[in-house]
Amino acid sequence: MIEPIIKNHIRYYKGNIPLILSTPHGGEVTPDDIDDRNSGVFDWDDYTLELTEDIVNEFFVQTGKTPYVVIGEISRKKVDLNRQRDVAYEDEKAKVIYDEFHHLIQKSEKEIDKKFAKGLYIDIHGQSHPKAYTEFGYLLFNDMLKLEDSHLEDYQNQTSIRTLCRFSSESFLEQLKGPHSLGSLMCNEGYDSIPSMKIPYAIDGNYFEGAFDTIRYGSLQGGNISGIQIEFPYKNIRDTKEHRQKCASSFVKSIIKFMNVHFEINLRS
Repeated sequence: MIEPIIKNHIRYYKGNIPLILSTPHGGEVTPDDIDDRNSGVFDWDDYTLELTEDIVNEFFVQTGKTPYVVIGEISRKKVDLNRQRDVAYEDEKAKVIYDEFHHLIQKSEKEIDKKFAKGLYIDIHGQSHPKAYTEFGYLLFNDMLKLEDSHLEDYQNQTSIRTLCRFSSESFLEQLKGPHSLGSLMCNEGYDSIPSMKIPYAIDGNYFEGAFDTIRYGSLQGGNISGIQIEFPYKNIRDTKEHRQKCASSFVKSIIKFMNVHFEINLRS
């Protein structure tokens, strides 16, 4: 099991598979020498740090391997690691933390590109929408997900999995919500998810499509690494240690299947 390196309130696992996990809003550290932000969103994504750690452990249990992982231990009150620099922090002392987080993701992507020439980036968040679905964000708004398939496929080049077609034998719509999409695979594990075959869009309109990190580190702007933002609900997933471990096990199983189908990579071999 690989141990993390902790520097500037950022926890980093140097991985050995073509997968990056980042968790920007799960930290609670509030250094006294860094002023709080006065504007923006300050909500803590409760227990996403712990859930990510469970996912790392579960990867090792199921495959003997470790993804690249970048976790912010710093509170969002001090710096928002999922925003562009000019709105991410107000105290210049937070700059080194922000830079460390993004440097490590960039470093991980470069290593994956060099070693594997393809890969997947996943940004982990938490939400508390009433329906409590797991939401997979591809930079498509919920109204786009409602479109007929013939119109929805026109938006492929606006997504964070824009270049996944270079490696997957399945179509864009299948990657997004087909039987081997992450949403459908998690539904099969008992976690209702959007978009998926079961739930193609949010009927109540509550859905997060992805933000800065997914735009920056997915394949919207090209490259061989596609990205997905995941918003895990609190109830029955993040709320207890038992639920986090159960979800982590199902999530890793789903990722293994997804990588096998769409990247032709067997993470268990």
